[in-house]
Amino acid sequence: MRDELVPQLPSWLSGKDAEALAKVAQSYWQEVESYLLWWLEQQHSETAQTAILDLLAWERSINRLPGESAALYGLRVKHAFANATDAGSNVGMERIFKRLGFGYIQVNERVPGFDWDMVEIAMLEDEFSGKEQLVNEVIEQYGRTCRRYFLSAMATVNTTDAIGLVEYDQEVTG
Repeated sequence: MRDELVPQLPSWLSGKDAEALAKVAQSYWQEVESYLLWWLEQQHSETAQTAILDLLAWERSINRLPGESAALYGLRVKHAFANATDAGSNVGMERIFKRLGFGYIQVNERVPGFDWDMVEIAMLEDEFSGKEQLVNEVIEQYGRTCRRYFLSAMATVNTTDAIGLVEYDQEVTG
């Protein structure tokens, strides 16, 4: 009874012609979808092309360091918002360094024997070596402006009798 109320519309396409038109329309919309998905993929710093990554970095106030690998650069761009949110606090600075691949990191304020405005960043020498520019950039970009930072790099020492840490300090000025 319901089918009797629905009028039948005339159609000039039927059979193979309708199927051909459907294939053309489907391929067209798949191509449009691929363009839209390409742009969405470029928004992720892990998969973006270098030119797009540079635009994302500019948007997020990230400067590429000389000789910096694309993976580390993409990681810094990816976490720029979270790093900016965490900036300024001791726990936040530790999270920033951990996001960038540092294992052991400790940030201490009001260290005995140092001025009140000096903040210690303690890390392992193995993780610090070769990443001096990165550490300086992170401190300059995300550190407190009213603080002076100094690095305490610790090296593990293995001897036949004991295992221990050797510590040395370096002040970072921005």
